[in-house]
Amino acid sequence: MEEKVQIGWITLIVVSLSAFVIALDTTFMNVAITTLVKDLNTTVGTIQFIIAVYALTMAALMLIGGKLQDVMGKKRTFLIGAAIYGIGTTIAALSINTFMLLIGWSILEGIGAALMTPATASIISGTYHGKDRTFALAIWTAMAGVAAAIGPLFGGFLTTFFSWRWGFGLELLIILTILAYSGHIKYFKPIMERSDIDVLGAILSAVGIVVLVLGVLLLNSFKTWTYAPYCMGIGILILMVFYFYEKRRIAQNKIPLFDVHLLKNRDFTLGTSTRLLMNLALAGTVFVMPVFLQTVSGADAFTTGLILMPLTVGLLVFSIIASKISGRLPHRTIIAIGFAVALLGAIILRSQFSLYTQLIDLVPGMFCLGVGLGLSIPLTADVILTSAGDKKQADASGFMSTGANLGSSMGTAVIGVILILGAISGLYTAIDTTYPDQITKEQYKENLGFYFEKLGTTNVQQLKNQTSADSNMVNITITTAMRYAMDAVSIFMLLGLIISLFLRPIGKEG
Repeated sequence: MEEKVQIGWITLIVVSLSAFVIALDTTFMNVAITTLVKDLNTTVGTIQFIIAVYALTMAALMLIGGKLQDVMGKKRTFLIGAAIYGIGTTIAALSINTFMLLIGWSILEGIGAALMTPATASIISGTYHGKDRTFALAIWTAMAGVAAAIGPLFGGFLTTFFSWRWGFGLELLIILTILAYSGHIKYFKPIMERSDIDVLGAILSAVGIVVLVLGVLLLNSFKTWTYAPYCMGIGILILMVFYFYEKRRIAQNKIPLFDVHLLKNRDFTLGTSTRLLMNLALAGTVFVMPVFLQTVSGADAFTTGLILMPLTVGLLVFSIIASKISGRLPHRTIIAIGFAVALLGAIILRSQFSLYTQLIDLVPGMFCLGVGLGLSIPLTADVILTSAGDKKQADASGFMSTGANLGSSMGTAVIGVILILGAISGLYTAIDTTYPDQITKEQYKENLGFYFEKLGTTNVQQLKNQTSADSNMVNITITTAMRYAMDAVSIFMLLGLIISLFLRPIGKEG
């Protein structure tokens, strides 16, 4: 009996470490962009392209990675993914140019993550049951959330005091630990032959997701965002073709890449939607907070990470609490409470941003966000995997991972665009307030590029101790932009709250 308990804990630790390292990898390099540009003799645009390719690779291959579990087995798929990831992080750590970084980080690590992530969820679902599975999924989700939140702190610390290469080196150590203890993971027998793989479905899903995510990423730039709707539209069209192709394949008694009939399951669809919204809000917040802290408050990368710690602590602690109380309250109740608390956090934060914000002012709102995320995210995974049934775990984990990854990818881009729109609106209000009736909306639009260029070259730190018109204008612009961003996060939380109320009460199973 002792041995079974020990094996269970080791399995959970191993798969949680994989979730931790993958989530960490998505955020820790964002604070090291300037250093990467210098060390690799490249440009900011090139580094941003490499980051985008990493997101695209993961998003495109998650469904395929989920289905390969049925062909190779959950454990083998997970270990192959870990090995590929380890090779990728080694190449990234030793990179002497951007090509090596692209191959190691964006391509190989992206492929490894796409194989590991769905398998991780399936391994947990197949190893644990009832309350144990709820607890295990809570730990797994909490580790991923904590890693995403501390990524800027981790990256900032290493970049400031050592080197960004150490980040990839530490990731390699984690992967080696996973491989060393992988013998404790339960073996799951494959249920498909290689000839059963839906090749055309894999191509359609990969291309559709890549084009969709690429369209979302195009929103990040003034120069490209007019093309974004067309790109996203084409991506959605391809995914619709994929959907009907999968329906036809099922009607012909062939094995699909993804069983689209799962989408008719209310808990599966709504659970995936709530998880996507949570990841969207988390990614958006983790993106917008460092922008404010570093450009307005003058915080360095390490301090920025410290300010995100209340979110991290709230997420970790309440993920565990959620799993403990899930036997007493229905999942949908706890998830709804989580969305409500996170909504409260976003509302608190929206009134805290200005040129004169004290960092301590942000702690209550950040903690509330973490608490809400901690209560909701783990139980959404339990809802999704439970609703799919034991025979559809590969499909469910692949789709769930795809949705979460899309949420994270879209979160940064969407909140970034809303932040820009807020700055545009705020700057016009600031000019109109400071110099009333001296400029029309048409004149403002014509000179928008000039105004933003001037705003971008303004030394915000010097304005804090002044009472000039420039100081007032910058303050109004910053306040409006951040309010727009937090209002968007609030809307995501409100939508999630409403959706969660329609989940079936499955919280007392097992």
